[in-house]
Amino acid sequence: MRSARGFTLVELLVVLAILGLLVALVGPLTADRLDKARAQEEWLVLERTVSGLAFRAFAEGRPVAIDAEGKRLAWRAPGGEEHVLVFRHLFFDPAQAVSINANGIAVPARLLVRRVDRERSLELNRWLEDRP
Repeated sequence: MRSARGFTLVELLVVLAILGLLVALVGPLTADRLDKARAQEEWLVLERTVSGLAFRAFAEGRPVAIDAEGKRLAWRAPGGEEHVLVFRHLFFDPAQAVSINANGIAVPARLLVRRVDRERSLELNRWLEDRP
């Protein structure tokens, strides 16, 4: 009688089939999580950028104009060059124009941002409410 050593081809094929099923089930969930994480990262970049623009307008005493349309966010100060951010997961619909005055106050005070599955509103003058 021979002693069995190793695995048969059938056993290996069964294990590979089970692994293939697991990857097929988990793969789409992982891709969705990655898209959500990237969208959240872009949201944080958007928040920091707009907050920085309000602070810059206040610190320099110059207004800043922001244009948000499609996947593009552009801003410029009077006499300055235009800066642009292009997002992959965030979308500005409808097109919006925001003015930040020399005191750092944005008008309108809200920017509507859409992601594939949800719409969010970025409060632009939130720093005013944080004062004591």
